[in-house]
Amino acid sequence: MSDTAQALAQFARDYSKACENETGKLPQVSFDESWRSPCETGEVSNDEKITWQQATQSPMFDFSDIESALALELHQSVKEFYGTYFGASLFGVCNGQQCELIQCWNRDDIKRLGENIIGHILMQRKLKQSHTLFVGSLVNGEQMICVDNDTGAVVLEVPGDDKREPIAPSLTEFLLALEPLALPDEELAYQAPTEIKAGLMPRLTEVMRSLLGRQK
Repeated sequence: MSDTAQALAQFARDYSKACENETGKLPQVSFDESWRSPCETGEVSNDEKITWQQATQSPMFDFSDIESALALELHQSVKEFYGTYFGASLFGVCNGQQCELIQCWNRDDIKRLGENIIGHILMQRKLKQSHTLFVGSLVNGEQMICVDNDTGAVVLEVPGDDKREPIAPSLTEFLLALEPLALPDEELAYQAPTEIKAGLMPRLTEVMRSLLGRQK
């Protein structure tokens, strides 16, 4: 197992423990019969929540079609971040800032990930910006958490803006420095991990809506 995959797995375990310690429950998301995941555990609660635990993808996702479409090799750490496990969003604190890491909930979610990566890279090419790959966002902040596709460094950026703020030399080091956060701030609706459906598209849509000031 790669360093990035190991760091992600350890953080997911630490996050689950933090949730149990703070809430008495494993991490939960809203249950949707039409949007199932290998991560789901136990029974649906009376308030329509389901607990989840990180699950290994088998087989692991192959990014070759995305890379062929873009004529671009994606950074290995990002492929390991999205292509090793299924899960819901993970919350943590790094350098005093609350962070949300987006994970893929099921196979359909991974397909949507590919479409969004392609759209993200094409937008950057249109704006003549260097390539980054999103992995999360700041909680109640304006910036996305991205990986520089050339160097592997983790940076903060506002979508469409070419200013990048380095925060870690690699995704592995970023994950190792992240402290689990069971109860993130909830001033913005998309931040509440139990209130909306799990998965890349629901999370990314809400994050982008908030960051762009279009929250309904």
